[in-house]
Order: sequence, then C-alpha cells, then structure tokens
Amino acid sequence: MTVWIVLGAIVAALVLLSLIRVGGTVEYSRSGTLVHLRAGPLRIQVYPPKPRKKSGEKKPKRAKKSAKPQEEQPEPKLGGQLDTLKAMLPLVADAAGQLRRKVRVDRLLLDVTAAAPDPAMAALGFGGVNAAIGMIWPLLENNFNIGDRRIRTKVDFNLTEPEAYLYASFSLRLGQAVVLALTL
Repeated sequence: MTVWIVLGAIVAALVLLSLIRVGGTVEYSRSGTLVHLRAGPLRIQVYPPKPRKKSGEKKPKRAKKSAKPQEEQPEPKLGGQLDTLKAMLPLVADAAGQLRRKVRVDRLLLDVTAAAPDPAMAALGFGGVNAAIGMIWPLLENNFNIGDRRIRTKVDFNLTEPEAYLYASFSLRLGQAVVLALTL
C-alpha cells in the first residue's frame, strides 16, 4: 500500500514539475545578439558567453535592490545591420517548425529602419519592409501564441544602411521542452 502512495506522490511531483514555465529572451541590436535563458528567478546568459574571471579576482559587492520589483522594460537601443538578421531567418524558421504552438511569445518588439544612400531607394526599402512584415506577421500569429507586441517601421534618409532591433521574450512549459528534446 505504501508503495502505491510513494509512486503516486512521485507521479504527482513530476506532473507539477512539468507545468513550470521556462523561457528566455533574445535581443538583436547594434551592439550584437544577446540570448538569456530563465527558469523562475534564475537568468543565465547563453550568448555571447560571459568572460571567465581569473581565480584570484574577487567579485565586486552588489548594491541593494529596491523592495518593489518592476516588470523589465528593455531600453530602446539602436538597431543592427539588417543583413545579419536575414542570415539568421532560415535557422529560426527551422526551429519554429519544431515548436509550433508550443512556445508562447510573451513580448515581441521589432523596430526596422529603412535606409539607403539614395533617398528613392530608402523609400522603396521602406515599402518593402512593410510588405514583408505584412506577409510574415500572419505566419507568426498562426504558429505562436503572441502576447504583447510592438512593430514599428520608419525610414531615415540620413543613414546609408538599414537597421533592425528585435527583442523577444518567450516561454514554454518544462514538460513541453522535455518532449521536444526527446523528439529531436
């Protein structure tokens, strides 16, 4: 009888553990790509890796945190080159096929600045960016549960290269992540 109670408790603990949400954030800007993973209050920077400290160095003391935590608001940053973002799209699309409707995108911020040396080309680029977003956005809506979103496009006739800024915060249940890892 006690064996069944212990097995039932283990199964109940595993079910509750599989309901915990884990996630991460991806940020692409002029300063580069940042990827963080989070599980509860724990945040780990995955890319770029943090530089290792030498064994003789001591950690600096942290300042006290305020008692009232605020929802993290990413600061507006300047965008990075659009060509790098285009190069990453096939990798993202392949991963998206595996994660269809399993990942919840909590926040999606996209700022695209169309620019070119010639003002006419910049205006054409602006139209092309808006057309591309108009085609891609329904695909994202159908494949992911997207919460808070902000997409902005603008044209800058003073810049010579187009820029993009992307911030995405995503999460999925731990059980879904385990099943996904087992199927890959």
